[in-house]
Amino acid sequence: MHSYEYLFTAIIIFAILIASTTIVSIMPQPSINVSEKEQLKTVAQKIMTQLTLNPGNPPDWGSNLTVGSSTLTAFGLAKYGEIARGAYVLDLDKVQRLNENLPQNLYVPPSRVIDLLNLGNDYGIKIEFVPALNATVATEINSNSATIYVNVTGQNMLPIANVNVTARIFYLYDGQIQKTPIFTNFTGIDGQCMIKFDGFSSEDALLVLVIDYYGIRIIKTCILNAALTQAFFLGDHLILNSSLSIISDTAYQIIVAESDGTYMIDYALCGLNLTNEFSVPSYSLYEINYTEPSAIALLAVANGGSDLMVACKSVPSCYSSIPGDASSPLIYMLERSVKIGESLYTMRLEIWRMSW
Repeated sequence: MHSYEYLFTAIIIFAILIASTTIVSIMPQPSINVSEKEQLKTVAQKIMTQLTLNPGNPPDWGSNLTVGSSTLTAFGLAKYGEIARGAYVLDLDKVQRLNENLPQNLYVPPSRVIDLLNLGNDYGIKIEFVPALNATVATEINSNSATIYVNVTGQNMLPIANVNVTARIFYLYDGQIQKTPIFTNFTGIDGQCMIKFDGFSSEDALLVLVIDYYGIRIIKTCILNAALTQAFFLGDHLILNSSLSIISDTAYQIIVAESDGTYMIDYALCGLNLTNEFSVPSYSLYEINYTEPSAIALLAVANGGSDLMVACKSVPSCYSSIPGDASSPLIYMLERSVKIGESLYTMRLEIWRMSW
């Protein structure tokens, strides 16, 4: 009789344990977790405001190459001098300084940004710049023509029809920089269009695209030959590998402008002056005598006329305090629509706690 009582008691205790575990698992999160999420949200909002509305200090640190990461006293990406209606306009040169391919004394590492934002060792950050329109380009070059195929999708990766695609190619021929005519086409219901350039066969070329969907615009540059000499175009300076030299110390600034709904893509000749105002190890520094405000790239002829030098102003896709994707039980994300140069982006900020 007693053994049955013990068995019955054990079954009841086991049932109570299972019920307790189930109840705990379906209960709302403890209030402490809610508080942690709110704290993370507050931090993310403050950081986003700092990044998008504050130019940092010095306010021209993006184009002023004498300012390194160690001499920055405040961090922000806003374009200096923009009025209130220009809110969320970021400085293209400042955004470029987040590109890890830059020379080390020009690159601003995430560890320094975390220090400037007073995040200490408590938080990790990740910044992504997502174009308002995704455009993939394929090229086909034969003996006397070049054909480009453009596929345009939204951020949801669905195709977009009736997108205005304006294109021009700048290329090296017989030691001189040449340009094709400007061509325009519109995407079909599949989000694709084709543009053909006749009388062009050089792979030493830069393709410039203006992709516009009822005022939502991105500018895309594509270097057709990956082996081309690449350099950096920051502020009023060209940063070039010291083993190379520019012919006649001249270059061509690629500019984009809009007039009555149509786009002009052209170049403007400019002079270059070799300067020693500050040192960039393994690189030569050229000062541009005048920089066009809408310049998106710089072309020059190097190595006695045999090589095309290309320096594009480019926006990095990702900038993170840790490599890869963040893995944390709590991550808070904010997004803002921003303008960088003449293109629209979604700036995505992720904040997470490194320790609890």
